[in-house]
Amino acid sequence: MDPLGVGVIGSGFMGRTWARVATLCEGTELRAVAGGKRAPGLGADFGVEVMDSVGALIARDDVDIVVVTSPPNAHVGQVLAAAENGKHVLVEKPMARDSAECVAMIEACERAGTQLAVVSQHRYRDAPLAAKRLIDEGAIGSVRMVRVSGLDAWWDMTETHDEWKLDHEQIRVFADWGAHGCDVLRWFVGSPAVLAYAQYHTYADQPPPGQSILATYRFANDVMASVWMTYEVPEPRLGSALQFLITGSEGMIDVDAYGAVKLARDGEWSTVFEQVPFDSLDTGSAGRLEAYRRELDDVVQAVRTGLPAPVSGREGLLTQRMLDAVELCAQTGIAVDLTEPA
Repeated sequence: MDPLGVGVIGSGFMGRTWARVATLCEGTELRAVAGGKRAPGLGADFGVEVMDSVGALIARDDVDIVVVTSPPNAHVGQVLAAAENGKHVLVEKPMARDSAECVAMIEACERAGTQLAVVSQHRYRDAPLAAKRLIDEGAIGSVRMVRVSGLDAWWDMTETHDEWKLDHEQIRVFADWGAHGCDVLRWFVGSPAVLAYAQYHTYADQPPPGQSILATYRFANDVMASVWMTYEVPEPRLGSALQFLITGSEGMIDVDAYGAVKLARDGEWSTVFEQVPFDSLDTGSAGRLEAYRRELDDVVQAVRTGLPAPVSGREGLLTQRMLDAVELCAQTGIAVDLTEPA
């Protein structure tokens, strides 16, 4: 079966990541890149054509899947253009700036009959997968409460040369991290959020605002969760940037998305899985790239079968609504009812 052609929009850290992934996936072939000041170097490194515009990339006959890695404020326009040209889309997180844009993207792809998938590599990483299997197998009984934490000492994108993320108008701090934290939380819980309350603050003198967040969610199956994100803890920090403590009726699971998975049963803790270490800032790290390759494999299967991708646009919308609720509640001080239509 012929490989599907991939075009990558954006040439930053994630653009380079997805260009590499497209060369690793057996079902795809990287055809072209476009967008961003680093596009010429990216195209040269991978031996593909650099298009002079995003529109030109989308219009190529040999591009079947468009991977959108541009800043979130560009996502909706680029996804709509791809759908109009009959292209399947894999869009980086956060899916968009708000739920209304997500709905527009979903509707455009559904009208066009094309796939819309959202990046959520942590669902494909070994440690979270091990935890999800334990939950699904009933290892802790029914899930009751979850604590999610992402505790870091810096909000500085200079290491990845993505300084645009320092602009609060282009991306909210919580949206960047929460697109992962909230998506994996909802995946573990197995139910949509129905109520949210949150506060945020920045303790440091430098922007952007909202570098520390405390949020709570209630889900349709009555699971309750707390979410603690901050980029303002002192060294040596408090573990990795994505951790979960899941309590159930019969046990508990402690999950480090970058490390160990521990199970508490019968009054004792045991380590049931240990993630092989990798460099999260290395675009060529095989250990880091494997999760992305698995997701692209699933997108290829969705294109070939016509079935929705596991992390579809509608999945992305549910996560975006959780992010929007935090922003709204932090501004108003009023809990947000997520049972209302988006």
